[in-house]
Amino acid sequence: MLATVIFDLTVAILLGVAYSAILYIAKSSQIGVSFSDIDANKLRTVEGKPPVLETTGVVYVTGSLFFGAVDEFNRRMAEMPAYDHVIFSLRGIPNIDVSGAQAVLELCESLQKQGKTVACCGMADGVRTYFDRTGITVLLGETAYFWNAEDAILDLLSAEIAE
Repeated sequence: MLATVIFDLTVAILLGVAYSAILYIAKSSQIGVSFSDIDANKLRTVEGKPPVLETTGVVYVTGSLFFGAVDEFNRRMAEMPAYDHVIFSLRGIPNIDVSGAQAVLELCESLQKQGKTVACCGMADGVRTYFDRTGITVLLGETAYFWNAEDAILDLLSAEIAE
């Protein structure tokens, strides 16, 4: 409002648009990451807590994963508990760019080199497209994608029983 009094209306509008863009990027750069151990009591078909669930965790990621949020994502992933089986719940990621997909690819490669299993669930079609393009799908395999975290956990349990 002050810009419209001080400057020409055209300049004031341009300043307002630039200010809005800066605020939008700053707000979009915030990404939420939380870690959760498996509570077998919440699973409908499992009684007790099988040993495989002791070393399994779900990582919930919310917010756009783009170049402005990659550093925060990497910082939060460095704080991840020592899970042997990691399930990424990506339902909260509405979109992703190449740098975000590259960060996920590097994380998945690192986890697999450590001998950990990785699964993904609940992702939007656009996010899945980037995963396919950057090689994450090739790295993890088609069987690592699930509709929800419960399906991923049950698949992990059935693989444990098969062994």
